[in-house]
Amino acid sequence: MKKKDIARTLVGILIAAFFVFFAFKGIAFHALLRDALRANYYVLLATVAVVLLSHVVRAMRWRVILQELKEDVSLVDTWGSIMVGYLFNNFVPRLGEIVRAYATGRLEDISVSGVLGTIVLERLFDMLSAGILFGLALFMYHGNFIESFPYLRLAGVIMVGGSLAVGTVLYVASVSEKFQRTLMRIIAAVLPKKLAGKAESVILSFLTSFKLLRSGKRLALASLYTAIIWVVYVYTLYIPFFAFGFGARLHLTFYDAFLLILVTSIAWSVPSPGGAGVYHLFVSQALMAISGVPKDEALAYATLTHLFGYIAITVVGGIFAIIFTRKLKSRSLGKLVEQDTPRE
Repeated sequence: MKKKDIARTLVGILIAAFFVFFAFKGIAFHALLRDALRANYYVLLATVAVVLLSHVVRAMRWRVILQELKEDVSLVDTWGSIMVGYLFNNFVPRLGEIVRAYATGRLEDISVSGVLGTIVLERLFDMLSAGILFGLALFMYHGNFIESFPYLRLAGVIMVGGSLAVGTVLYVASVSEKFQRTLMRIIAAVLPKKLAGKAESVILSFLTSFKLLRSGKRLALASLYTAIIWVVYVYTLYIPFFAFGFGARLHLTFYDAFLLILVTSIAWSVPSPGGAGVYHLFVSQALMAISGVPKDEALAYATLTHLFGYIAITVVGGIFAIIFTRKLKSRSLGKLVEQDTPRE
């Protein structure tokens, strides 16, 4: 593991420890264990299937975006690469996106820098849609939830504004030859000749993926998949309500799960390994603010939903990591990223 990855891991652990401390502060362990043991584990197992389904839908959307680079990308490879990426993020925050790009690039024999561009475009879809949903939630809901999470207003504005601004710049850069020539001249003036040639190739390959924005059909399909992803995500938090009896006893609804997923989307943006600590704090605080769920029950919900999802991603991601390393004839995907160079 490189020094920067070690440093990233240590920082992630410190962040996780910080949030774990505040999430579990003042909680009696016996009360937490009691509420956790009362949960219906069959319902939680069913939730795991929905979590994996959400990643399949994400893979289907990614295939649409990748079609700008290659028409017949394998759904198994894209889904597997996503799971492997989440596996790495469970231990080293943000490393998963890089591993995912390398794995897909090598498996499908396409440009790694181009694949990285598609991942950036994916994130723009996520940010823009999340910002729109934040606005919808803030318009419809005005209770204690908003008072407890005032930063949601700012987060929504940043997500919508930021994704539109970045997306516009990247789109213009991908279709404007004048822009590209100017960028290449700057690179040639700043970098040595040999390095500049390589950098130009990587940047042009990266920008290619953003031509998807010119295709109305593929753009509409990617947007449709984005909407489906959000619906499935809401179900990953709505179904566990029945494992804890929140639906019948506290009258939590699908809309409450919708509000909860918006909070967790912020939590996942914090560079903590697998969202540890951050997820627990944000989810438990949101449940308490939405409908007054007792803190020990809210934390039991957060702990078990996180644990089941974490184990599922680790197991499935681990299986794909073994399959991919054999296909790529590498000792590990981590070694592939450290030693290999992008294929253009």
